[in-house]
Amino acid sequence: MLAGTADASANETDIRQVIEEYCVAISDAAAERRMAIQSAILKELEARVEDKIARLDQQKSELETLLKRREDLRGLARQELVDIYAGMEPEVASIQLEKLDVRLASSVLRQLKPRQASAILNEMNPDFAARMAKTIASASRSGKEDP
Repeated sequence: MLAGTADASANETDIRQVIEEYCVAISDAAAERRMAIQSAILKELEARVEDKIARLDQQKSELETLLKRREDLRGLARQELVDIYAGMEPEVASIQLEKLDVRLASSVLRQLKPRQASAILNEMNPDFAARMAKTIASASRSGKEDP
């Protein structure tokens, strides 16, 4: 029986040695395969990130175009509003401007010729005219653009 046990032990040692040799033999190939899989995954993720960046850049460009168009339209509308008030009689313009927001009304007055603006201010309620003058003066000091 001891001979059978010794044979089994030798056989087990041989099996372990074969397993160890096999593992050593394939370890480099397995490591290369793992690296290849990880590299492929990284390339796929990189492509997805680049695609997302490209789409975001396109959306950013579209938004910038829309914002420029909006500002152009606002400027055009603002100029049209100024032209409308410039064509009004000072008495009528003063009544209309007093009903607007002080910032908007002061913006319109700032863009009128000084003679037109002073004629309109002259026709306004003195309290409102004073608020307008303060708003215009503070905008001039701070160098702010018109709203």
